[in-house]
Amino acid sequence: MSGTLENILDAAAMVLSRDRSASIQQIAKAAGLSRTTLARYFATRELLIAALVERVLGEALSVLDAARLEDEPVAVAFHSLTQHYRAIGQVWGLGYGLGYSWLHLVELVPGMDASVEKIEQRLHAFFERGQAQGVFRQDMPAQWLVGALQGLAETTSDLIADEAMGARQGADFLWSLFLNGGGAKAGQEK
Repeated sequence: MSGTLENILDAAAMVLSRDRSASIQQIAKAAGLSRTTLARYFATRELLIAALVERVLGEALSVLDAARLEDEPVAVAFHSLTQHYRAIGQVWGLGYGLGYSWLHLVELVPGMDASVEKIEQRLHAFFERGQAQGVFRQDMPAQWLVGALQGLAETTSDLIADEAMGARQGADFLWSLFLNGGGAKAGQEK
């Protein structure tokens, strides 16, 4: 992508994270462009949203590839995932974060469901591998672990966006809470 296109998508993501109903005019202003110039790149708000979704999905797949979920030691791969929590969390916050229903986004972005399914399948297989090696809890389905990672990654991003946590704390927060729980004595029986 050209620098200008990346700047537009960055500005759109920033503006929409603060105001899901932000107008094209507000996005153009944040990108340092006129509305007319922005329209040369994206004729409609929906086309801009579709480009944002495609970028988020691409980033998430890149994070999974870089973590080498299938062949890197589980702890090393999980560390890589937690370092890039934002890309993971954004996938499941797409509809809410952009002000669109999931069904509407599926209509806007052909293949979105398949990309999300691929991400979930890879994470599921990773957690199953980690369970088999004794790294992750074996008393719950791997799909629950996928959901927990997704939810914590999204929450971490939200806490940072709300300035309730510093960006440098995010990965450690996610790692610790996921692996150790939130109790005073993590792992303690009830």
